[in-house]
Amino acid sequence: MINTVYELITDVMAKQYPDRVAFRYVAADGKTVVEKTYAQYVQDIRRAVTYFKENIPDIKGKRVGIMSRNCYEYGVNSFGAILAGAVVVTINQKKTWPELEYELGLVEPSLIVNDGIDYGCRPDIEAAYGDKLHPMDAFKDSAPAELVDCVGHDDLMVLMFTSGTTGRSKAVMLSERNFFTTVECQVKFGDAMLDYKHEHMPEDKNDVLSNFAILPLFHLGTFICLFSWPFKGWALNLCSDLRNFYRDLGLMHSDSIAVAPVLMESIYKDVKRGRADKLNGLWNPCGSSAMFDSELLLGLVENGMYITQCYGMTETCGDGLVNYAQAEPHIRALGKPDGHCEYKLDETGEICIRGGCVMLGYYKDPEATAEIIDKDGWLHTGDPALLLHTDKLFASLREKLSTGWFNDLLKDLLLAEPVQVIQTPALPKKDEEDAAPARNDGKLVLDHPLTAADLGEGKKLTPGRGGMLAGAELLHHPSAGSTYLNFYYDIGNAAPEEMPYLNLLTDVVDELDTGKHTAQ
Repeated sequence: MINTVYELITDVMAKQYPDRVAFRYVAADGKTVVEKTYAQYVQDIRRAVTYFKENIPDIKGKRVGIMSRNCYEYGVNSFGAILAGAVVVTINQKKTWPELEYELGLVEPSLIVNDGIDYGCRPDIEAAYGDKLHPMDAFKDSAPAELVDCVGHDDLMVLMFTSGTTGRSKAVMLSERNFFTTVECQVKFGDAMLDYKHEHMPEDKNDVLSNFAILPLFHLGTFICLFSWPFKGWALNLCSDLRNFYRDLGLMHSDSIAVAPVLMESIYKDVKRGRADKLNGLWNPCGSSAMFDSELLLGLVENGMYITQCYGMTETCGDGLVNYAQAEPHIRALGKPDGHCEYKLDETGEICIRGGCVMLGYYKDPEATAEIIDKDGWLHTGDPALLLHTDKLFASLREKLSTGWFNDLLKDLLLAEPVQVIQTPALPKKDEEDAAPARNDGKLVLDHPLTAADLGEGKKLTPGRGGMLAGAELLHHPSAGSTYLNFYYDIGNAAPEEMPYLNLLTDVVDELDTGKHTAQ
């Protein structure tokens, strides 16, 4: 199997699929769909190689930052920089200036290609890196270079920052080996999609699929598609703004989409509310590194969707566990090992991964690297998987039932009077054949009827206060930090024939955009 960037571009893109569409995106007019073939893509990559070599002296190992929304040029610059000998640094352009100042200062880019949009701190970026900022299409007038395989398979190729949800973002060092270990898994992922399609959609003979790329390309879940989708000559349909999700999806039929929880929920609502036509034939939502509600997933399956789920992390180049289950009880699971690396649960139940997908380490942070990768090469993900094995868990719960642990807990938390927890369903033990059968209706057994006195005085609520907001009277009840808005409408002027349509108000409100936020 091909396992280098050079072979991917010169053999797969240029020779196997030159006339197939590599990218689609909606033009600035919001109506026209632009297509780029793999032949055009390769030619532009060659131009980018020339541009980077001409603008970065002694380019080998130098860092090239990419700071842009999703666009065709993102892929061109990524592979152009790699085959010029540079290290690609993907940057989340929407971070705050202190975050960007730290990350850019850490990687010390020699050049930054960017889309020129002000995401909130453009003046700071220009003041600090003005002479290093280049437009995303700066390569367009360069002469195409002859490509050379200059990438060491285990050398640093891409720097990608973690999300920073548990502290300051770390720069993950990824090699060519890391990416192509994951790509091998991704290609089999595509085979599974085709198998499903052939079985459930036999009338559709088109096996050239497309992926709707809405998650940002600085995110590994989308960036890895630059490597995996060309293997089958499939296309990436790029969306650069979540506010254009339905517009772009409607203009570009897509088979698959990598989704975060909020997008999965939005797709679910569309399907359940009879608005599946808005999805324009989308049939494979792929959840990535997040747990999804099983009822939601089952609801999508029942309506003709093929659900796939991946568990991985930036530190494993996205490789990890894959779940193809379409029914209970396994649709809610993380998945099974993809077979390309080693996996285990350590003595604490933590998922550990070892193999070609494991990162080189954290950039300029050997201490943090040593904390996550042990001396035997196992990467400790920090994620527990104890619930994958429930026999000991349920045995422990049954033991607690027999000791009265739940009764004591309820007394402490809820009631001062005696209560009894009954196991449900339950059967008499073999040595207690004559014992009365335990209750199996799931109800608590109390020694007296509950009254209001059992609840105690409780905590008195702070009275609400009235006020005006946007010309309307607002009644505000203090809470523990959450704010809930209930909208009430004066229907005194509604005519009788308009009454059947009033329920549309509640359906329409959550579909309307505001000046600063999109409802979708």
